[in-house]
Amino acid sequence: MAYKAQVLKALREDVYLTSSKFWSAYYHAQLQPTDLRELLPRLIPILLLDMAYEDGDESLLDDKDDESQPVQAHSGDYLFNVGNVRACNAKFIGILSNVYEYEVFVTLLPLAEVKLKRCDDETWKEREAIVFALGAIAKGCRRLLYPHLDEILKMLLHLLNDKFPLIRSISCWTISQYGKYFVIQKEDAALFNKVLNSLLHKLFDTNMRVQKFACLALITLEEDAGEKLVPHLDVILQYLIWALDNYEGQTLKYLYACIGELANSVSVELDEPPLENLMPPLSSKLHQTSRSDKNVIHLLKCVKSLCEAIEVGLSSFSQSVFSTCLSFMQQELDKIDHAFPGGKDNKCIIVSSLELLAALLEGMGSEIESLVSQSNLMDLLLKFCMDETPAIRKAAFDLMCDFATESPVCLLPRMHEFLDIASQKLSGNLTGENLASANNASIAIGELASKFRQEVSPFVTNIASSLGSIIQHREAHLERTAVTLSIQKEIDLAVNSAITLGILACIRPNLLPPHMKFFMKSWCKTLATLEDDSTKETAFKGLCKMIKANPSVGASSVAYICLAFGSWEEIEDQDLQDEFIRVLNGYKSMLGRDWADVIAELDPNYKEMIMRWYPM
Repeated sequence: MAYKAQVLKALREDVYLTSSKFWSAYYHAQLQPTDLRELLPRLIPILLLDMAYEDGDESLLDDKDDESQPVQAHSGDYLFNVGNVRACNAKFIGILSNVYEYEVFVTLLPLAEVKLKRCDDETWKEREAIVFALGAIAKGCRRLLYPHLDEILKMLLHLLNDKFPLIRSISCWTISQYGKYFVIQKEDAALFNKVLNSLLHKLFDTNMRVQKFACLALITLEEDAGEKLVPHLDVILQYLIWALDNYEGQTLKYLYACIGELANSVSVELDEPPLENLMPPLSSKLHQTSRSDKNVIHLLKCVKSLCEAIEVGLSSFSQSVFSTCLSFMQQELDKIDHAFPGGKDNKCIIVSSLELLAALLEGMGSEIESLVSQSNLMDLLLKFCMDETPAIRKAAFDLMCDFATESPVCLLPRMHEFLDIASQKLSGNLTGENLASANNASIAIGELASKFRQEVSPFVTNIASSLGSIIQHREAHLERTAVTLSIQKEIDLAVNSAITLGILACIRPNLLPPHMKFFMKSWCKTLATLEDDSTKETAFKGLCKMIKANPSVGASSVAYICLAFGSWEEIEDQDLQDEFIRVLNGYKSMLGRDWADVIAELDPNYKEMIMRWYPM
């Protein structure tokens, strides 16, 4: 092993990089822990040596990345995914610390103590590498490191002011890896304040890489600290507002993510008065940023997080946000219609704009109606519901669902068009990426049906047929397939289709198609999976009304109707329980002697549940 590590150094970089992946493969082979233990004192120094930057390394410059990619700081693994030898070795040291906690600790800590005492220019790359390694073992060696963390943090905080930007930036990251220690375990207010203020001060750093890593470290700290940040909001916002006024280029991507995570972490505490200070520069950025700016998607997501977190106070900037979203979407739609290049970016801007509008709607509720009535949003939403891109369709139907819930009157002028499109999405290719938009279409139809019975009536028969087919198909599919993420989406679609079918049956039971009898078994089995709540009550009222209107539809599925009734832990609505009794009495009379055969088929548990309120 040690020989292999030494030989690798002499190989060309690309071969070396491929070979270094051996370490992770070795770990995942799950060999005995004793296999590597004796080699660690020799192996770790070699790994550290190869983690140090070399002269001419492009990483020594301000790093460039793909501005369109999302910021992922929560796991702390973003430095391990760079794809070079340095990152591979750091990741492997982290893996080793999970298996050989004591051995890695007693090997690495003395090396850190020696290297970090030096401050000469010649050894700065070694110091940077050991700081990286200390961050890599933060999880694996946390139990043994805790008694030494005050001292380690003191060294790291000192390194935030080092002469070399790469030491300052890696120190930000490593400090963030110990966030749970000084936020949760230690509960030392003075230490927390010192770390927070030190990281905030790094936002002022003149080096863009340090600014980026300060933002990433603050994101991790925000996630760990949550509401503990509330007393510090005024100070935090002062730094963030300064950064909004002074940052440019790719660094803004990380600043937007930092602001967004702050909103997620402290929620409504961002309401006035802090809001008054934060929103003007953000609104200005949103107004000034063009759709071609690489940071526009990150800005839209940042403002979305703020809208979701704020319960009041949206009205002061709602007009600006609303009009900017519409402008972005219209411009991107024109770009697509005229076949201009842009592809993926066009779609991401549209999706992000739709998601921001959904957050704005959630915060404003019916107050948004004045903005919608003076815009072409409904025209755009109809187009996006028919878009060929699944992500755009999903976001569009998400927004349609939100309007159906929060402000359905906005949909009323174009109700038939929305219902026609939504019903189309319930048939055809309901697999893969199409499942999400179909699921949202089903939910939206249910919401609209409960509020606009007359307008929905012409569509009930066709929609009910589609919903019944979905439920029946999903049940047959699930009986022969293991549950995966994709299958879970199919389950969600089947459940929401069953609920919407119940709503349609509740408002227009006489309009359901006669061939519903072929879907009854699957419908009842799906309804039986629902938790007891008001949504389940509505769906079951629809089931009972449909049976009352046409008892023959359920005549061949009485056992499954009983199963659905028996799924209730407690029926709080007495009228609903009375309906159940009337349905069962009706079938008992209809079936005559065959009623005993139905009862014999029932699962004893469901039979027992029914017998609490019906003598079987």
